[in-house]
Amino acid sequence: MNITIRPMTVNDYKQVHDVDVMTQKQYLGAKFDQMSEDEKKSHLVSRKSEFQINVDTGYCFVAEDEMKNIVGFVLANETLPFHGKLYIRYIGVNPEVQGQGIGQLLYNKLIEKAKETNADKIVALVNNDNPNSIKLFKKVGFKLNDRKQATLELTKEN
Repeated sequence: MNITIRPMTVNDYKQVHDVDVMTQKQYLGAKFDQMSEDEKKSHLVSRKSEFQINVDTGYCFVAEDEMKNIVGFVLANETLPFHGKLYIRYIGVNPEVQGQGIGQLLYNKLIEKAKETNADKIVALVNNDNPNSIKLFKKVGFKLNDRKQATLELTKEN
């Protein structure tokens, strides 16, 4: 599969939302389907009312396949007023294509952008019950703190 990583745009909303729903269903299982619409909205990160804000950060990217279908995305932002520190809000990859390196490509693009903007740290919360996420963080070079937070210190070497 040929994957392209590019900056997220507002036109990506529907496809990003679809991937978000798929990953929440994967993570929560039958519990997701039993939730009210309001509960589902609170679990999803692709809220339409916040989507433009995510796009405007400049740290959100999508992974597209050769048919221009979005198969993954990462939402990140600078934690103001602490310039230079980025926070990963969420990464989602379509369950049908997980394990093919798409998450790593998304993180690599985020790291590249962070270096371009002179960020010195990227931080994310880690769910202890998500071994694939933990594995991906380690593969990309994050250090896990009590398996609750992953941090990547950016230096010239990495």
